[in-house]
Amino acid sequence: MEDYSFWDKLRRNPFFRESFGRLNSARKVSRLIAIMGLACSLLVCFAPVQAQTREPICGNGSAPDYGFSYDLLQPHWTVGWEDYASELAVNRVDRVFDGLDQDAIAQTMILILPEDQVGLRPNCAVHFLRYMKLGLPSGERKDNGFVFLIVVEPNSIDVHYAVGLGLPALTAPELTNINRAAENTYQSTHSMDRALATLADEFNTVARNNYEPDASSAPTSEPVNQPAGPVTTLAFCGQLCLGVFLFLFLLWMFSQMGDGGTRFYPPGPGSWGGGGFGGFPSRGFPSRGFPSRGFPSSGRSSSPSPRMRGGSGSGRSGRTN
Repeated sequence: MEDYSFWDKLRRNPFFRESFGRLNSARKVSRLIAIMGLACSLLVCFAPVQAQTREPICGNGSAPDYGFSYDLLQPHWTVGWEDYASELAVNRVDRVFDGLDQDAIAQTMILILPEDQVGLRPNCAVHFLRYMKLGLPSGERKDNGFVFLIVVEPNSIDVHYAVGLGLPALTAPELTNINRAAENTYQSTHSMDRALATLADEFNTVARNNYEPDASSAPTSEPVNQPAGPVTTLAFCGQLCLGVFLFLFLLWMFSQMGDGGTRFYPPGPGSWGGGGFGGFPSRGFPSRGFPSRGFPSSGRSSSPSPRMRGGSGSGRSGRTN
């Protein structure tokens, strides 16, 4: 009984209560520190897993896609330009490279990437050429694909190229000079538009100095407008039919006027079955005019779809730098 009274008195002692409260606070703090340490360790453990989910670096991939996810048909010969150049500049490049493609000299594309997305730079150019399947699939100019890779650095650009097996006449000194010309243009102007113009113009000159246009191997493009022949024929047939209808109508009108002096009454809708074209009989003819062959139902010529650019062959490459 005395022991119980002693411990009871001890618990009621203010000094004991203060010491016991400090002990509980210390335990709470230690638990909080343990929980924070566990959370930090979990973050450290999951950090490498997040790093592994990054997209493959260009030049470090492997077949068949080499880590790319681009569409094989692009609206421009230049890919990845949106953050660096204007659409006016890439349209200018398109005009130059369209000419090289139509003359079966080269199917050329430009890939623009920041330096943190590029690993082995020569490999990146070759992989893009293979992935886009640049080059003709057959003929004397088979595998005439070509790629320029522009690596964007903080204050400069680094240009590389990849050559298809069908362009053996393009020498390394010529192509290296093109790279340096584009790099120097950007260094002096800090304009990607001017660098692209220099790249396209210089390559156009070198490629045409080494290869003549080959119309037999050029890709055939679909006409964007309606051909003049069918339209002219349809218009002529329409005029001829109108002339025949008018002649028959005049004969009928004169016969009515000369029939015993009877008065002429123009035929009403019921006389011809209704719905005729301009008051003419609709028997055997469509009630809404002549059919339009080759024209959309809206009556307007269909606008041509924009040209899509890309390769048509195997994308086999021979050299790079």
